[in-house]
Amino acid sequence: MGSMDREEFDRLTAIAESMRTPSNYKVEISDGTLVMMTGPSGIHEFIVRRLRMRIEQGIAGRPEWAGMAVHGGIDVLDDVNLIRRNPDVCVFPEDDLITIENHIPAADLRLVVEVVSRSNPENDWEAKLRDYPRMRIPVYLIVDPRQGTIVVNFEPKSGKYTARAAYAFGQDVPLPGFGFALTTADFPTY
Repeated sequence: MGSMDREEFDRLTAIAESMRTPSNYKVEISDGTLVMMTGPSGIHEFIVRRLRMRIEQGIAGRPEWAGMAVHGGIDVLDDVNLIRRNPDVCVFPEDDLITIENHIPAADLRLVVEVVSRSNPENDWEAKLRDYPRMRIPVYLIVDPRQGTIVVNFEPKSGKYTARAAYAFGQDVPLPGFGFALTTADFPTY
């Protein structure tokens, strides 16, 4: 892992924010590196949409989840570890969106989901599996349409997830701490 100080992180942030990229591109910062990703495929977006809808349905009407947003496409900033990511889906307090900033605090996230791309699977399986527990995100789902699998990583401790559960498309996937399972029977593969 690379080491990065605040000055370098701020420099990379300024570069990322000034880049003129197509609207469907994402730019993230991890370990002193700008990570740029191309726009996702239709299958990727189909799964993202279904996940958002099902998580919203799962938390709807439950008092412990009142005021929470299920959203994707916004940067998540860990100002302590100097990591900036842009998850496909995340759950966090809706009030975090009431800001002029273009990011929300990682400390508020309850869950992130990444749907693995065909072009850069290492980003989700390696780099984000390293970054998200460092950011102390309680639950990280890796949905992989290449293999038809879902891996639920949870219980972050000392910068690593200490618990993991694996499922195949078609199985219901329990979300630790959420009290419901996600249906995946209609998830297509690449």
